[in-house]
Amino acid sequence: MQGSKLIHIEFMAEKRPIRVVDSFDQFLDEFAVEVGGQLTDERCPFGVLLWPSARIVARWLVNEAPYDREAPLTIMELGCGVGFLSCALALIFPRATIVACDYETQLGRYVKANAELWGVSDRVRFQAIDWRQPVPEEYRGRADWVLGADVFYDDSHLKHLPPFARDLLKADGLLTLADPKRFRFGTALDILKQHFILKRWVEEDCDIEKEGIEDFMVNSGVLKTKVSILEFAQKPS
Repeated sequence: MQGSKLIHIEFMAEKRPIRVVDSFDQFLDEFAVEVGGQLTDERCPFGVLLWPSARIVARWLVNEAPYDREAPLTIMELGCGVGFLSCALALIFPRATIVACDYETQLGRYVKANAELWGVSDRVRFQAIDWRQPVPEEYRGRADWVLGADVFYDDSHLKHLPPFARDLLKADGLLTLADPKRFRFGTALDILKQHFILKRWVEEDCDIEKEGIEDFMVNSGVLKTKVSILEFAQKPS
């Protein structure tokens, strides 16, 4: 796939290939032209890289997932990026159907390519979704589980993501979010508690790996980080 490269991630005792952007700077230059130079945190396609939070929550869920592995779940990932977490979920839950969602439509080709590489293309599909709009009727109240990793990049995300996730979920559904506790974390948590009941909050240490986004994190001298994993239940109606 032009403009992309394969990196390899240790997951479930195997080195697995993931296709990410080859040169983020070049990709960003091309994207800036596409959006007429209007780059903002709301429209900046960081999802073509692979961030630590997605890796950490995927590995954590192998042993700590809130559902039985054979459960026939409908799972939706918000802000799916290249689809790593969605593919990981498909391996952990072999009877689940996963909808990998992102605002940036060009990420669909990465999700498709990675699902094929992992042998889960029959159960992982991409859906372009805008959190700022109402939930499409076909998805309203249909998800057993909604997940997101590193999704609070802009203040608009704080406003729109929690009610959007709530409307995707069944009455007994769960929301799981992973975040490296950037400066919006406290505000995000307060807003999420307005819409959900916080059931579990764990902290996981993360060694920064030297592939994907971590290339320039390592260059900055950051070798470790800590990721918060939050699990929420729907509030009674």
